[in-house]
Amino acid sequence: MHIRVYGVQVDELAAYEKAEGKYGFTFEFAEAPLNEDTVDQVHNCDGIILVTTCNVTEKVVKELAERGVKYLATRSAGSDHVDYDAVVKYGLHCANVPFYAPEAIAEHTILMALWVLRHGKKSYEMVKSGDFTMKGLKGRQLGQLTAGVLGTGRIGRTTMTLLNGFGTKVLGWDPYPNAAAEKLGTYVSKEELFAQSDIVFLHCPLTDDSYHLICDETLALMKPGAVLVNTARGGLVDHAAVLKALESGKLSGFAFDVYENEAEFVRKKLPVDQISDPVFKALFQREDTAYSAHVAFYTDGAINSMIEVTLDNLKEYETTGQCRNEIKVEGGAV
Repeated sequence: MHIRVYGVQVDELAAYEKAEGKYGFTFEFAEAPLNEDTVDQVHNCDGIILVTTCNVTEKVVKELAERGVKYLATRSAGSDHVDYDAVVKYGLHCANVPFYAPEAIAEHTILMALWVLRHGKKSYEMVKSGDFTMKGLKGRQLGQLTAGVLGTGRIGRTTMTLLNGFGTKVLGWDPYPNAAAEKLGTYVSKEELFAQSDIVFLHCPLTDDSYHLICDETLALMKPGAVLVNTARGGLVDHAAVLKALESGKLSGFAFDVYENEAEFVRKKLPVDQISDPVFKALFQREDTAYSAHVAFYTDGAINSMIEVTLDNLKEYETTGQCRNEIKVEGGAV
């Protein structure tokens, strides 16, 4: 199988070199993400390895099918960047990586939460400017708060486990509760979670039902001064509504590793003042926010696992025509 790979980093090339012998694959590497403007660069490929910065619309899928591509494999758990209905319509197959290293994202989630709770950005800027006082830096201890975790899959449960270690009271909500999460916190309704939580963590997949889960209506349910942390999918959040909530004091902090319109700048070198999105720029510049550029997953262990499972998926397709990690119509979970 000849495979075109998107989003590969220089330090990952050795893994693909080893894979040529192990799997019998050959590879080519693309610099720009796959989308409607770049799909015409695909030639003589049986499979495609995707990352979340790719935008695989119906037009892209149709073009790939016409160019002989049979299999797509996204190097992620989430799959909202792939039009799976179109994949089925044009006879292709697509698999994801249901889990790889939930600890990587959960650890980054806690890091961002603590950075906001302890006024990390403000403290850094004060010291940088020569101000070594404590003015405005009184923080909150995670172990004295009630945390609400929306989405109690593998990543959500790992975050709940870490929160337990801090002594945090943990609430959970998920449309599909599970026994493992019940041991780590108390399931409540979504409304109760918003009303009772001092800090809310998002670990949900992005679906039609969860799009803009955080909006004016749900923000109104939250405690005054609550903190919001999103390391899942940008589309879960109405960022204009969050900005208003920060400006009014309804929220006291917002940490985010993902942004709904991040394709303009993520994985690129672009000065912030050249970004066209005014809401992102306003959020980024606030002292009560923390932003990282979609890197919560990015550890050596997670990347190695992602690559291995992705290649296993393609080998399974090549050998049997099927794959246990085939994405379902409702999309992949995080």
